[in-house]
Amino acid sequence: MMMKILITFGFFVLTNSQVDRDWSFQSMCAFWNGDISYRPRTNGLQSMEGDKCTFDFPVSTDTQESAKRYCEENVPYHINDATPGFPTKCAAEATLVCQSGWIQLFGRCYKMTKELNTRQDAVVHCKAQKDDATIAFIHRETLPFRINDYFTRVSRIWVDASEAITKDLIDNNVNGNLILALDGFEYNLPNLALTRVDSSETAMVLCEYTPSMTIAESHYLLRRYGEIYYPTVFTSEKAYVRSTSSIQRHNENRMADNDYCSKLLKPFLGNVKAQSAVPTEEMLRGITVKRDATIIRTSVYSGDAKRDSRISSDCTPSKARNYGIDYAGNNGNPFFKSLKDDPIWRSGEPKETCDGGSWSTGISLSRDHDKKLEAMSDARYAPIYCQTNFETMGYGDCPDGFQTFYRKEIGQKWCHIFVSKKNTFDGAELECQKMGGHVSGFTNQEELDLMDKMWGDSGADPNETAWIGAKRREECITMGIASKIGGFHPDDNNPCSRLRVFEWINGVAPNPPDFLTRWIADYEPNFSGNDEKCVSLLKGTHNVIGWSSKPIFATKKLNDIPCNHGFYYFCGREAPIVRKS
Repeated sequence: MMMKILITFGFFVLTNSQVDRDWSFQSMCAFWNGDISYRPRTNGLQSMEGDKCTFDFPVSTDTQESAKRYCEENVPYHINDATPGFPTKCAAEATLVCQSGWIQLFGRCYKMTKELNTRQDAVVHCKAQKDDATIAFIHRETLPFRINDYFTRVSRIWVDASEAITKDLIDNNVNGNLILALDGFEYNLPNLALTRVDSSETAMVLCEYTPSMTIAESHYLLRRYGEIYYPTVFTSEKAYVRSTSSIQRHNENRMADNDYCSKLLKPFLGNVKAQSAVPTEEMLRGITVKRDATIIRTSVYSGDAKRDSRISSDCTPSKARNYGIDYAGNNGNPFFKSLKDDPIWRSGEPKETCDGGSWSTGISLSRDHDKKLEAMSDARYAPIYCQTNFETMGYGDCPDGFQTFYRKEIGQKWCHIFVSKKNTFDGAELECQKMGGHVSGFTNQEELDLMDKMWGDSGADPNETAWIGAKRREECITMGIASKIGGFHPDDNNPCSRLRVFEWINGVAPNPPDFLTRWIADYEPNFSGNDEKCVSLLKGTHNVIGWSSKPIFATKKLNDIPCNHGFYYFCGREAPIVRKS
């Protein structure tokens, strides 16, 4: 072929600092009459597809098979289609990107230096060109022909090759260094022959490096994977691959699913991390179209999933809705992203019907409609979907007016705001939702101290009451539970024990709440009047008959109370998740 002319295009592009497309592919496209068909990737290195071009070769082929074979041998990029006839048309795609001055051939990047060097000097020279560059490696039999097409006035170059390629070499210098003799006359060999020479010999230097994995390349490989196993699902932003194995949610290792996905997708992503799929509406539409009637498990789980919470064998419904998914943070530690309000749930879900019995989630593809997430048992084994993950996610800043608290135990960045306008609990919840949150909660003493300080700094009445986002569990709405006086069961293992009679709702904090030592009196929560279904946070001095015979200092203490009172309230929301890199 006459591809040697291509090298002249490179001199112009060497000064071009573009890194969002492959310049050698663009040059080859221009040379082979592909200017009209050339389409660079649309979103730089974030694009899901690579640069594309259709080359016209002055060669005649008579079948689709012969055309594709010709294209794959002569075009050093991915071949998407081949059209037989004259000319033979090769629709190619460059998914990887080489730095300017380097030429891409079959997934590697090459640079020629037309100076004669010893083998040792050649190794040093390549290292100086790029830290991870090495002597060119012959990784396929057609590569020498493409090297000969691209580079002019080159007689011999230093190379390396696998034993599969060198095992049939016939020469006496078995310990010598390998060269590719493009002109074999000097060695009494045909052109484009491999031979070994003494280390004192000199040859020109062809350096190579492997370009970084791109989104376009990984998606190309995953499409091929989907032709062999389960079809790969593509959305506008991600690619999703179904596992061939069924696995169970790991109760101890929060990153177990992500680790599994990283191993599964390593051949397609290299050193780029993968993770278990984060469900979105678009992803759910993709995996539910023309699929087998099976169950797919997701990595969304209840943030209340703790071994210590497996107390009772009785089913205990919960409205906590504290479901989300773990991301790997910048420091390697996981952080919990709430998904309870995302439009990915079946109607009425997530429905936590039993402690420990519905902490996992899945999608039942056998349903006639509404194929979305629903809570399911931790014991369920099912396949999962993994996704490509070329970006690092992390928390952004809390909205203006909110104060930040980092919940170290679960890796969650939480935002609080204190509202000094009184409202009922339901009214407060509606106002909080307008700010993208819910009536807020706390995880420990440090977070409660922050909320109390926010109240104090606001200038609001320091002897008042505020709503927090917990409610009595529905199965505990019984006057005199277990025929005992009071609003909780004396048995610590009972679902309505003092520890568990209330729960955080809307995922504002993990359950069970840290309430045990915070009630204003020993007999609280007493469920007085069969109507005290909400929890209030107290501040300053309060005078309530039954608590004490005189005014009592009640700051940071709790009381159960009817939800229709008008109090201050705290709103809370998770900090936004943003792309960090």
